[in-house]
Amino acid sequence: MTTTVVAPARIGSAEDRIVRTFAGFIGAGALLFAVLLAPGAVALSSIIPPWWTAFAAVIVVVPMVALWPASRARDPRWIGFCATTAAVGYMVALVSWIVLVDGHIAANRDVWLATFPGLITMATALRWRPAASLAYLAVSAGTSEVLRYVTRDDQQQVVLPVEIVSIIVFCGLFVVTTIAALATGRALDRAVLTSAQHSATSAASAARDAERSRFHALVHDRVMSTLLALSRLGNTADLREQAVTTVTELERLRDSDVTNEDLDVGTAVGLIRASLVQVDGEVPVEVEVAPDARAVPRAAARSIASAAAEALRDSVRHAGPDADRIVVIDACVARLRVIVADNGIGERRRPTSRFDVDAPFDLGERMARADGCSYAERSTPGRGTQVVLAWSATATGGGPR
Repeated sequence: MTTTVVAPARIGSAEDRIVRTFAGFIGAGALLFAVLLAPGAVALSSIIPPWWTAFAAVIVVVPMVALWPASRARDPRWIGFCATTAAVGYMVALVSWIVLVDGHIAANRDVWLATFPGLITMATALRWRPAASLAYLAVSAGTSEVLRYVTRDDQQQVVLPVEIVSIIVFCGLFVVTTIAALATGRALDRAVLTSAQHSATSAASAARDAERSRFHALVHDRVMSTLLALSRLGNTADLREQAVTTVTELERLRDSDVTNEDLDVGTAVGLIRASLVQVDGEVPVEVEVAPDARAVPRAAARSIASAAAEALRDSVRHAGPDADRIVVIDACVARLRVIVADNGIGERRRPTSRFDVDAPFDLGERMARADGCSYAERSTPGRGTQVVLAWSATATGGGPR
């Protein structure tokens, strides 16, 4: 079976994975709490209407347990929806309990509803701002402690402010841990994005250095060959023509912005080969250039060169130790194409997101930065992979400058 990949999917991040992990843990914890507290909740029907217990379970426990399947949902907004629903439902349940309770329970018994403020606030921390979550913790934990105070017998010896501060501090440890974990994920995401940007910048810089070296070497050879010929042959017609060409080249180097000029096809091919050699100097490269092939935009040549090097690097890493590789470069009137192929395992590690540091950076995005460039990948399990990088003048609405 052959698959064609134009642009890898861009989903997920370190922060997203942490959010989903915590959401699954909180949902499973809520389910465990519900099972353990169910007998005690039913036993409180003597002081609270039975219908209220079912109502509270629906608006508090159900959204919390729903975080478990929501952590595996494709749309991460379900996590925020469940957390917010549970937070609002919990406050409604707390206030309605205080209003509806009629009677007391023994001082050594607990109220099932008062055990949830920490877990629910952890859920809100997955999507709310840290300040909002901590404020919610203070309100919900304080209200839950008031609920305990008005429901239990023999609370005269309880110092309510101290109990409120104690429960806030205790639950706050778990909430702050959740907030810190998410901050760590965001920091990792920023580090990976910065690394990807530096990698792309380094590749572009290497491509510019390679073409600058080739250009300087070309001019240097012309100047030296002209001076050498002058010392041996004297002033001849051929030498004068060579000198004029050399001076013209020097004038162009001095007066023009060569970094933005188009590259003749030979220089573009040389730039691509120089980038490939930096990865694997032994890979065979076949070059087919039509006699009427025209110049290639410098930005397109740089993008193809850096993407070809990355594709070859990916092949070396993932195609398998026994894989053979070949690179084909062909150019015609209005097109330059590079094919990086191998006969490896054909099951390449693909980037699951822009934060995936174990996979090659997005070649599709790298090629899209230059007008007229395109990227495609054809992979067959057990038969290898082909990466096709191309520039077409027709895709830019015209030819090179």
